Amino acid sequence: MATAPEYCPVSMSAELLTERWNLLIVRELLSGAERFNDIHRGLPGLSRTLLSQRLRQLQRAGLVTALEPGERGTAGYRLTEAGVALRTVLEALGSWGVRWRFPRPSEGQLNPHLLLWRMRSGLVLDRLPVGRTTVQLTFEGAKAHHGWLVLDGANSSVCARDPLFDVDLYASAPSEVWHEWWFGHRSIRGSIQRGEVVVTGRRELADQFPGWFQLSPFAAEVAASTATQPTG
Repeated sequence: MATAPEYCPVSMSAELLTERWNLLIVRELLSGAERFNDIHRGLPGLSRTLLSQRLRQLQRAGLVTALEPGERGTAGYRLTEAGVALRTVLEALGSWGVRWRFPRPSEGQLNPHLLLWRMRSGLVLDRLPVGRTTVQLTFEGAKAHHGWLVLDGANSSVCARDPLFDVDLYASAPSEVWHEWWFGHRSIRGSIQRGEVVVTGRRELADQFPGWFQLSPFAAEVAASTATQPTG
């Protein structure tokens, strides 16, 4: 028989929050995901069945509430006040990780499809070009991966297959460079200047490209940490 957690705020909170995937589901909801498919897309390795179970658990715990289909046009989920309050917990956990446990990504941690989804979620809408703009991104490696960002304001989307629109901008770099840029280990403009990232297409779009994205919430901390590391 399972025993109740120790009567201690840390113990009682840890029983819920250290259950695998729970904090990561909260992270996705905090980042703006609401629909089941969007939450699932940000959590590779989590089955749809287990995600359903975890969402029900978080609802019972008072951290998540289900949206009625008519409220946003589709059924979905939203954090309660208690769930939103976990932002400070995740920020503190991430900051601790940046300082003590966040090296550059290994080969097995490179996931172009997930990073493309993060890039879509991080678009700064008021900086995007007017009208539809299609960007093809290439993640170089042993096997190159291609993805497309179709920029169109709030209707912007990410495609794993060719959307069959004329491409306005091409951007290509090794997969590790894209990941290290997103998480703050390197500057995209510096990488372009050094030829690590090659951007071709309309000049004005190429110049604007680095400013279209709000990077990982921890990118600034990672960049500051990287800058203080000894070189050579």
